[in-house]
Amino acid sequence: MEIIAIGNAIMDVLSQIDDDFLKQKNLSKGSMSLINEEMARNLAQIGSTKIDCGGSAANTITAISQLGIDCGFLGKVCNDKFGNEFVRKIRNTNAKFLGNNYHQDPTAKSFILVTPDAQRTMCTYLGCAPYIDDNDIDQEYFENAKILYLEGYLWDKVETIHALKKAIRYAKKHSVKIAFSTSDSFCVDRNKADFSNLIKNDLEILFTNESEFLSLSNNKEYSDKSALTFFNQYPKLTAIITRSENGCTVVKNGIITKKPACHIVNLVDTTGAGDAFAAGFLFKIIKGDSIEEAADFGNMLAATIIQKFGARFDIKEIRRLSDF
Repeated sequence: MEIIAIGNAIMDVLSQIDDDFLKQKNLSKGSMSLINEEMARNLAQIGSTKIDCGGSAANTITAISQLGIDCGFLGKVCNDKFGNEFVRKIRNTNAKFLGNNYHQDPTAKSFILVTPDAQRTMCTYLGCAPYIDDNDIDQEYFENAKILYLEGYLWDKVETIHALKKAIRYAKKHSVKIAFSTSDSFCVDRNKADFSNLIKNDLEILFTNESEFLSLSNNKEYSDKSALTFFNQYPKLTAIITRSENGCTVVKNGIITKKPACHIVNLVDTTGAGDAFAAGFLFKIIKGDSIEEAADFGNMLAATIIQKFGARFDIKEIRRLSDF
């Protein structure tokens, strides 16, 4: 395997709602909230437009696998309907599912509420997804790998952090680059100290969007100068800030590279935009292409995914994009 991703194994339940629904449920538009099983049952009553496999790192790894890279995804599912479907769909993209055993708790579900402006608000019942433990991390996964990709959402559970640190140790032992997504601004707020330590000590590649960057850096508004000042503290890091319609900014070795967003004809659903960007960027890095080419391809995949409903590509679609 060239890329290993570790993340929450989640089934996505997508529903189209209006802004009033968010107000009634006291939900902040564009955020990700963790919910309990009772809230999950409540949201299940509103009806769905689409049910598909999700999870941030899983979305990224399946796209890279569809592009022809040998990939593996490590996550935790239950031996239930959703868990078996999740594993089946991962394997259908030719990615390997690396979970060593099933868990007794239900497979995770994320209720993705999409408003008419295409913004998505996620309410996630984690179920068994965070219960990745030391026994799931096998050193042989890292022996021929080039990149380990981790999602920030996993840092919300202490036991899982222990497993992730084991994965990081194995990655370093085998000279595997470590890439990381900060996932969500609220996730950054909850885990800022841990994320700062990761950036300082472990990471080669960081994906963060503008709001996550502001939370991470304690800045009130974005500027190229603030990005350069903050990331210059970490000379070995390649930091990518995705900025929606403003494209992306890459900071590496004290140099800023800016790439414009691709043209959008019909914005449908922003779910998975960051995951698709990371897939495009990492794919090009694995292929040995430049940072500029990686950023352009990441922007292209992000622009494509937000013009459809859901966070996954079909293989013909993504292979066609890879020809550009």
